[in-house]
Amino acid sequence: MSQKVRIDGVKHIGASVFLGVDHCNNPCWTRNPERIMVWLCDGWRTRFNQRREQKPCNIPVKNDSGEIVDWIEEPLGGPDVSELLSDKEARLQCSWMAAVPSSILATSNRLEDTEWSAGIKRKRTIGGRVPGFKSRRRGLGFVCWYHPSGNFYNAVFHKTGRKSGVVVITGMNPSRWVKPGEKSHWRVIIHVRVSQPIRPYTSVHVDWTNKTLVFVNMPLPLPRTGDGTIGLDRGCVHALASSDGIFMDMPKPSKAELKRLKYLQRRMARQDRTNEARGGKTAKLASKRRRKALSEFNALQGLIVRRRNDWIEKTTTSLAKANVLVAMEDLDVKAMTKRPKPRPDPDNPGRYLHNGAKAKAGLNRSILSNNWSRLMKRLKDKMDANGGRLVIVPAAYTSQTCHQCGHVASENRDSQAVFHCVECGYEANADVNAAMNILGRALRKTGGGTA
Repeated sequence: MSQKVRIDGVKHIGASVFLGVDHCNNPCWTRNPERIMVWLCDGWRTRFNQRREQKPCNIPVKNDSGEIVDWIEEPLGGPDVSELLSDKEARLQCSWMAAVPSSILATSNRLEDTEWSAGIKRKRTIGGRVPGFKSRRRGLGFVCWYHPSGNFYNAVFHKTGRKSGVVVITGMNPSRWVKPGEKSHWRVIIHVRVSQPIRPYTSVHVDWTNKTLVFVNMPLPLPRTGDGTIGLDRGCVHALASSDGIFMDMPKPSKAELKRLKYLQRRMARQDRTNEARGGKTAKLASKRRRKALSEFNALQGLIVRRRNDWIEKTTTSLAKANVLVAMEDLDVKAMTKRPKPRPDPDNPGRYLHNGAKAKAGLNRSILSNNWSRLMKRLKDKMDANGGRLVIVPAAYTSQTCHQCGHVASENRDSQAVFHCVECGYEANADVNAAMNILGRALRKTGGGTA
């Protein structure tokens, strides 16, 4: 878990920092720490975008009527993009990057690859656009390795008080661009406000727009408080039902919050999106009232999401601490939340028969609001960090199988919540019975006996 701190200020010591040459080929230096921070952000973002423009993407080929007839692969930066330069070559070609520390330039390669892979995986899963370039308008920031190579350390943290400290970033001007009468080395000292001891870290992420700094730490191992085994059944009424008979419900938005969200959505639908009275053509020129309503909507929606994520983190942490084995069923959430296909009416062309779309939409909302996929992912991460094990078992017939006698029949389900075995008469909550079946399958799979 990373540690986020607030930046209180920044200071420069040492030589003047070389910022490049102007249009008359005159060297430019500065001792202004604010300008140095912006320069570091620009250097990191430039190298990030230079690597991003090399990534391949599929471009549609259209005919004269505008129809897509083929797809071709070309770099994201266009067919005329130049060959990727190494950090050394980039310093020689762009003089303004000559003094940017290598521990900052090197991070752009790793992070760009990681972000691109995650974006492509997300696109294949839920669709959308390929990851784009980083824009200066969206925010300024950079990343610096703590231990890039050899015995040289950068972005070193020093504690200066009970709730204060500094992060020192060291750099050096090239020999040909050292200001006369000065040395080559310089330092940027970032003053931060801390509330807890800083654990060992591998890099620092500086968000200069919001004046925050993040120490990237290794995740802490969870202290285990028990060695139990448990099966979990994910549902719509209850987010989780355990084989111990415990129900865990995710917090839902209140009626007042839902009412306010619906009001804001309807209000924004009636407001001017493009500010047509002033000649606007895009949503960037939305009216002030619409921007205000959108800001309130996003704030309320964010509150609901943060409340839900907080519950997920706390629940999965407690489960990982108390158990060495957790069993869950393998559910294809994407397939389960697909819209039903329309049913054309053969007797009335152009009309459609009832396909249960409204009921399916309500079921999809219930599934997605309980965040089934995120629950399993966070639980797996914490079980792996704790030395435990998350066992995934097939989901087929777990809700129709009697845990006592093993009889499988759809008639065993009297209702959504009631399980009544028609063979042996066993009665239980349907979700709890399914959770016990899931645990039993996991124990048999791992050779741990039966539940």
